[in-house]
Parts: sequence; structure tokens; C-alpha cells
Amino acid sequence: MTAPRAHDAIDETIHQRTRLAIMAALAGVESLDFNELKAELGLTDGNLSTHAAALERVGYVKVHKRFVGRKPRTTIAMTATGRRAMERYIRSLERILVKAR
Repeated sequence: MTAPRAHDAIDETIHQRTRLAIMAALAGVESLDFNELKAELGLTDGNLSTHAAALERVGYVKVHKRFVGRKPRTTIAMTATGRRAMERYIRSLERILVKAR
């Protein structure tokens, strides 16, 4: 039996470039407002919604919708599961990059 290859451990959900950007933006904060994250990443409403939903389906983020006064407000936060997945993803990339040096 052969040993697993480093690239086999890459989390395909995170590895998609827009989802990786979302996870990276959320990694250092408790949560971000939908519009702030959209502006920071240069995404459309639909694009951010689609990728956030994909991350939420696997439990990596939580999308919270509420009203502040009469205005809707959506925030996105990385879950503990998402933080662990991001750490595994980073370790996998580090193992791959070490071989590239």
C-alpha cells in the first residue's frame, strides 16, 4: 500500500479560489458583514451567496440573517469546523510547497 500523497489531502471545497478567499478573509475575524466581504473580495451578491452557501453546506461557515431596525443584515462567520478545515488545508499546502523548494 502506498503512502497518501500530500496533494490528496487538499480540501476541494476550500481550494476553489473564491471560497479560499472567503475563508482567508474570515480566518482573522469573528465575522464579517456580507457587504463588507463582498466589497473586499470584489464579488457580486450572487457570487458571494453561492460560495457562502457551498461553505455553509459543509459546515465551514455560518450565514446569519437578521434585521437591524428595518434593514436586513447578513453576516458570515467561520465555524470551529471551518477553522479546523482551514488549518488542515494550510498544512497540506505547506507539505506540498516544501517539496517545491
